[in-house]
Amino acid sequence: MHKKHNKFLVISFILVLVLGVYSYFYNDFVGKVFSADSSLTSSLGTTPIAASSDASVKAAEDTAFLMKLASLTRIKVDASLFEDQSFKLLVNNDVQLDQVAYGRTNPFSPTYSANAAIKATAILKTNPATNINKTSAVLNGSLEGATTSNIFFEYGTDQNLGSKTSKVTTSSVGSFAAIIYGLTPKTAYFYRATANINGLVITGDIIPFNTN
Repeated sequence: MHKKHNKFLVISFILVLVLGVYSYFYNDFVGKVFSADSSLTSSLGTTPIAASSDASVKAAEDTAFLMKLASLTRIKVDASLFEDQSFKLLVNNDVQLDQVAYGRTNPFSPTYSANAAIKATAILKTNPATNINKTSAVLNGSLEGATTSNIFFEYGTDQNLGSKTSKVTTSSVGSFAAIIYGLTPKTAYFYRATANINGLVITGDIIPFNTN
């Protein structure tokens, strides 16, 4: 009898505990649902009012615009400018521009080319001729700011030149020279120094000399 009484108490306690937990979570869930429903109802109740107000303002603006258009019964364009003599004397000075390609072929290539660097630094000079006699002379030149093994002289009896020497070698200070033979006595000659630096041809000034 005592054991049955204890079992009954244990079962009763468990039932009370389960009911209490169920009641707690159920009330919390219902409260949240009710709160959300109230917010939804409130928002649903106010939205149509705002939408209705916006629609009324839009309709009023459209009506005002249509009434303004209806009031414009006549539009007059003043074309007297086109009859003015000054306007008739105007001349069309259109200039046709040739089509050109946009941008560069390779946008990543450097804009400052190697040839531009050579032109900026290389100084080629034609120096006065020496050891001049009746049929030969020594032509002189100098190169600064660059090095090359392709240097020679161009010469002739006028400034078109026409003849050239074989390649010459520069000294450690950049000077170079070449001897030319077979010249005509008592004749004016012209010559200049020429160099080919990495494919870029540069020239010195043309200067004269006279054979004896």
